[in-house]
Amino acid sequence: MKNTIVKTLIYDKQVRLFFVDNTIIINDILRLNKETNKTLKLTLGKTISVVSLISGTLKGDQRISLHMTMSDPKYKIFADADAKGNVRGYLNGELLKAPYDYINKISLERLIGNKGTIRVIKGSAINQFTGITDMPYRNIVDDISHYFIQSEQTQTYIGANIGFGNDNCVLFSNAIFAQLLPGAKPDLINHVKHTVNTNREFFTNLNKYSKNNIDKKLSELFKDVKVIGYSPVQFFCGCSKEMFFGMLHSLSENELKQAINNKEAIDTACQICGRTYSFSYNEIQGILK
Repeated sequence: MKNTIVKTLIYDKQVRLFFVDNTIIINDILRLNKETNKTLKLTLGKTISVVSLISGTLKGDQRISLHMTMSDPKYKIFADADAKGNVRGYLNGELLKAPYDYINKISLERLIGNKGTIRVIKGSAINQFTGITDMPYRNIVDDISHYFIQSEQTQTYIGANIGFGNDNCVLFSNAIFAQLLPGAKPDLINHVKHTVNTNREFFTNLNKYSKNNIDKKLSELFKDVKVIGYSPVQFFCGCSKEMFFGMLHSLSENELKQAINNKEAIDTACQICGRTYSFSYNEIQGILK
């Protein structure tokens, strides 16, 4: 059950409960970002983990984009996903270049600070909703739950757990999303929280269970469980060489001519996946025509 969202309805269809073991995808994306600082890994990892799970709520051509701005506004984190479970995320350049003495000592709570904000864009190309909330909890997970409560007026519980080894490699990553449906009793969300927190072993080791065993275990934990589906999540950047031609147009004419005269290539790198695209001097010459 790796990288697969389990979608259920519980308590006689009053609560939707989604969860996922996304260890593989989180490890893949963190390796691409080439960041070794544990706080930054935790920040990006939790953000992507939650967004990967929320992708299970999307339909058709819908997607969700999440932009987090820290109290120092030059530091930002991005993540997005579509209804097919394609997920990506990255730290902005300023955060990656943050002074070592600062970033190596700072905690996640201090990095977010008391002025952090979350901006969410959700919907299809022709019908989008944008919402912005503060980050009062300073831990990403509860802050995203806060976003749903504030912007969609829906009681929501989100959990995300990431464990690191001595080499800062991800040992495990999982997330859970519970949301009350119309007409549900408000206190049900607290029952879900309690059950999840007292059965952490199960939700942390989902990859060890088959679908049948997961169904059986859920029936032991919650009332009136109905599994409504499974959906995959995977990393997908979507970049291409053609997308980076615009970057070449941003260079000055002198810079382009210098590369042509020296018969040098210009290399560009995707900030999301790290893939490098090289433009030969012949290709650069075509831009100046």
